[in-house]
Amino acid sequence: MCNSLPYVDYTTTLGHEYVGDKYPLLLQKYATAIAATTDIYTMKYFEMPAAGCLTFMEITDKNYGKNLGYRDGENAIFINEKNYKEKFQEYLSDINNPKWKEMANLGRDHAMKNFNNDKGIESLVELIKEFK
Repeated sequence: MCNSLPYVDYTTTLGHEYVGDKYPLLLQKYATAIAATTDIYTMKYFEMPAAGCLTFMEITDKNYGKNLGYRDGENAIFINEKNYKEKFQEYLSDINNPKWKEMANLGRDHAMKNFNNDKGIESLVELIKEFK
């Protein structure tokens, strides 16, 4: 639904030169990004904030996004099928407000602290210990 809005620039995953490990370079060109996956969260919920983008995250009961530890209005902006236009308009009506950059920085800090390789290894070790 977001892609049909005139102010949303949607680029297909392979429709640009920033494929694979160059993807963060594409994200860094934007001040904001949308992570909208209704059924299950994806890597976008980690990549976009880590690249310093203010991230509009679809958070639903189905996609388990609320389990990632982001906080609405603090380090991300939570959207759903009922409020996304309103949330986008709030941003667009005051695009230079310093709170957006602060929120993006807090989102980046959260992603880099909680979703890094060290945390992944720790989690994997804990899972292995459970199966012993």
